[in-house]
Order: sequence, then structure tokens, then C-alpha cells
Amino acid sequence: MYSRNSFGSYYPVDSCIHRLNPIIKLINFLMIFFIIILTNSVHIHLFMFILVLVMCFLSFVPFRVYFRTFWTLKYIYILIAIICVCFKTPVEVCLMYISKVVILVEYLNILAHTTSPSESIYGIEKFISLFNFLYLPISKFAFKINSILRYIPLYMTVQYKTFKASSSRGVDYKHLSIDKRFKLFFETSANIRRLTREKSKEIRYNSELRLYDVRKYRTNYRTNFIGFYDIFFLLFHLLLIYAYAVEEGIL
Repeated sequence: MYSRNSFGSYYPVDSCIHRLNPIIKLINFLMIFFIIILTNSVHIHLFMFILVLVMCFLSFVPFRVYFRTFWTLKYIYILIAIICVCFKTPVEVCLMYISKVVILVEYLNILAHTTSPSESIYGIEKFISLFNFLYLPISKFAFKINSILRYIPLYMTVQYKTFKASSSRGVDYKHLSIDKRFKLFFETSANIRRLTREKSKEIRYNSELRLYDVRKYRTNYRTNFIGFYDIFFLLFHLLLIYAYAVEEGIL
């Protein structure tokens, strides 16, 4: 599952993005997520887009892997454009909505490619351990949140493999007309969702085979230090928060 041959999965190379503290990665993602929801500023979206491109470059994951995810979502972009046309939405606003989807999905893709599942769960555990005084099942929550964050990249992987399998059975997907592509997309969506759920279960079973227990708080992981690159990228994300606050007149 987590091999170099499938996008949306962990890509095991050594880069400064891979070495980032998983807790800092989670905090950065939450800041990006809320900024995407709250602002429609062109300048802030351009800044986020450049930040995502820089992170893609520094991750040492081939750009074709990120582009493959972008290209797989082309029908989502078309659907957004159709909805905007139906509601007579201005072109710049329509492009803004599309950019929100691109930035969010590619950021999730960066997290999936550069963070192993175990480190993801570790980072989420540490982050939500603040609520440990409520005697919540922190490890179980962390595993579920990690599954949710990885659902979109996993869905993209399953969709790509499904269309590739259909091509091997004679369905020439690349040369179908637009209407037939949409028809194939909607016909296979239910099956793709089912296969994605099965893949998620497979990851959970593999974790259990590696002696991961969601009922216990794990203490057998190495300490994750906060280094220069953690502070560097955290400052850039904080700069986004500052820009949004200035844009809205909060500061």
C-alpha cells in the first residue's frame, strides 16, 4: 500500500519535509484548512499555492505524482465550474473555489507522501492528548482521524487503479467522450468508495499485526525534536494567519 508506485501513499525518501515534526505538520495543516475556509483573498490564496509548490519541491517526491492527483480530480473542477455557471457566479470566484480544492487536496497529498502512518498517528495523539484529562480513548481517536486525513489520497489511488483495470478490460477511458467519462465516473463511484473502505480496513488490520493497540497510549516511539525547518515552515503558516487578520481588519 505505502509504496513508491502508488500516489497518495507514503513515499520513503529523505527530505526536510519528511523530517518535519508530525505535530508541527498537523498544526500547519489546521492553519491552512481554516484559512482556506475563511478567506477569499486572491493574495493569500496565491501565497498558499506558492507555499504548497515549495513544499512539493522540497519533499523530493516527483511532481508527476502530485500532478496525477491534480489530473484525477479534473471532473470535480468541471463540476464546480458547471455549478458556478448555473448560479451565475463570477469567473474569479469560480477559480477561487477550484484553487481551494487544489490547495487542500495537494496539501493532504504532501502529508500522506511525507509522513508514515505511525508518525501521523503519533502526531495526532500528542496533539489531542491535551484532552486526556477527560479520559478519552486518545489512541483510538488518533487512528480514526489519521484514516480521515488519508481518505482522499487513498480514494484517488483506488480510483486510478479502478480506471486502469477498466482499461485492461477494453474500456478505453482516455479516448472516451466527456459525457461517457462522466457516466463511467458516476457508475464506478460506489464501487470505488467500497474498495476505499476495504483498503482502510486493511491498513487497520496491518496495524494490529504490527502490535498497534488503539486501547493503549503508545510510548515506544522515538522523541520527535522540533528543528530549524519546523520553525521555518511554522513561521510561514503563522504569516498566513497574520495576513488574514490584517485582511479582515482584526489587526
